[in-house]
Amino acid sequence: MNGQNIGGYKIKYNTCPIFVTYDKKEDISETINYEDEFDSRDVFSWMSRNNRRVESNELKPLVNYTDLDVRLFIKKSDDEGIDFYYIGKLSPLSYKQLYRNIDGKDNPIVNFKFKIDHTVDENLYNYFMDKLDEE
Repeated sequence: MNGQNIGGYKIKYNTCPIFVTYDKKEDISETINYEDEFDSRDVFSWMSRNNRRVESNELKPLVNYTDLDVRLFIKKSDDEGIDFYYIGKLSPLSYKQLYRNIDGKDNPIVNFKFKIDHTVDENLYNYFMDKLDEE
């Protein structure tokens, strides 16, 4: 499966691949404009799908993390096609219930902070941190 076919992430067979597009298009729907970002070369901040709570069945394996195999894949933008960079294995550090106001309604979403198993290569990290040139 590629990241676009699984809607960003899928927990199955004790694995959870997470696919992130780092720079979202300006005209992207607010419902999928997630604030996924590096906090550092060792920590990644990631948002669940909209309308999810800490108690959601879908998120229980991450909230109750024991040995789930979580892997992060990132592409800089949709202009890169469907190929993603493999960032590494993740383990949850914390999670927090948040609410985003979309179309005048508070929508629940869960923010996870993940520890990346190996410090991200400095060149790759800088590549993602540099904003795309304005055209």
